[in-house]
Amino acid sequence: MPLFAEKDARKSMSLTTDLMALVDELDRVHKGAAPWSEEAGIPDFVTAENGMQRYFTRRGREALGQFSNTLHQNRDRNSLKIELEDYRKIVRQAVADMHATGELSGFDEGNQDALPKLKLLIVERLASITNEHTHYFPAWTLGMERTSPFSLGPVTFLNRAAWIDSVDFPQQGKDHYLNQPEANHRWKEILKDALDKANRDVPIDGLANAVYSAVAECPALLKVTVRGYEHNFSCKLARLVGKTALDAISLGFGAPECFLQQALQDERLPPVGSNSLVETKGFLWLPGTALGKRIPSQPPQRVRQALDDMAPVLPAFAAILEGLVDPASHPHPKLANRWATALDWFGEGHRESSDAIALAKLGTCLDVLCCGGKNDGIREMVVHLTGTSGDTQVVRGSRPRTLKQLVKDIYDHGRSQILHGTHYDRLESFAAERNYAAYLARIVLIESAVRLQRYGGPDTDKAFRTI
Repeated sequence: MPLFAEKDARKSMSLTTDLMALVDELDRVHKGAAPWSEEAGIPDFVTAENGMQRYFTRRGREALGQFSNTLHQNRDRNSLKIELEDYRKIVRQAVADMHATGELSGFDEGNQDALPKLKLLIVERLASITNEHTHYFPAWTLGMERTSPFSLGPVTFLNRAAWIDSVDFPQQGKDHYLNQPEANHRWKEILKDALDKANRDVPIDGLANAVYSAVAECPALLKVTVRGYEHNFSCKLARLVGKTALDAISLGFGAPECFLQQALQDERLPPVGSNSLVETKGFLWLPGTALGKRIPSQPPQRVRQALDDMAPVLPAFAAILEGLVDPASHPHPKLANRWATALDWFGEGHRESSDAIALAKLGTCLDVLCCGGKNDGIREMVVHLTGTSGDTQVVRGSRPRTLKQLVKDIYDHGRSQILHGTHYDRLESFAAERNYAAYLARIVLIESAVRLQRYGGPDTDKAFRTI
């Protein structure tokens, strides 16, 4: 038997076995042999199309999981992208619908039509799912969208007023939502007025009230359109792309505080400010107050100038973002994804308050970009991308170091020993190593992004070492 035919036969046998176990359990439960109420916890049931309910016991869920996993793993690569958990829900509903109508009866007695019919039903329901979604993420930015929308590849930055003008609800929603058609048809006007009077007690009616809490906190929104993905999966991808766009611009700006001032609304961020309380000699001092680095400090002209200065590298960032949204459109989708993951570690390193943990994250950024290889692999990549010999002295002062020694300190004495527990004293200072690691990682991230745009080699994991 040919290899592919043998593989298909094993897959079909596995599907048949798993579905048979599932049908047997459903039959057993719904014929009264083992009432669902005998199981502890909240009953797991789904209502079929004909109004009848189908209960899934622990054994039924296990069989459903096996059946769904096998189907999911063997789907066509060009079909709708959907995560396993959401795919399993579709399979569960299809199984419940067919079982409730008796179309799965006799499956263990040779009903040859049941499995093909079930698979076709699942495919049809997947095909009916909308496969294009536009996601909007409230965000803090440096203000490049202040006067007009700003685009970086598939990501568009909009100020709140521009976003409100660009979107709308369907007519039916405006006619019927909360029985407030007059307010609903004026939702844009009402929302803008409420946002302009954020510090006042302003009544907000209808649809404007529903939107207000989502956009009131952040001055900007990121727009990302994703095609070919189920809704939840597309939201996950769009969020990663939006976050990468923010971090890419912060990378270009170069100031560490930009990574705190540019972020999605739901990211883990330090507070805007902090207070301190101190007592000496039995008496309390007046409370101290300090602002953190999250307050934007870049004037509009500085932002515009920085974007002009970044003009040579912005197309490289945009190309990587396009590769994340649509891997088929990029000649090196794996490398684009690798670069974006390394940038994520870089950004998290800058958002980290602890110098030691930040150094570990920045070292991981370099590790991800070069795909392992530890100290030697990172050194090989850094030497290649910077054009600087490993024996060149790059750190002066009381403790001069060559590039080779610096990379070793960042990775072996920094990242590895921190993560492996060798360094555990939280008062030990890693501030200098953190700054060196951030400076080095920024150079190689920008240089590798620019080189990737004109790279014509294979899409291999270690390509950034020789790109």
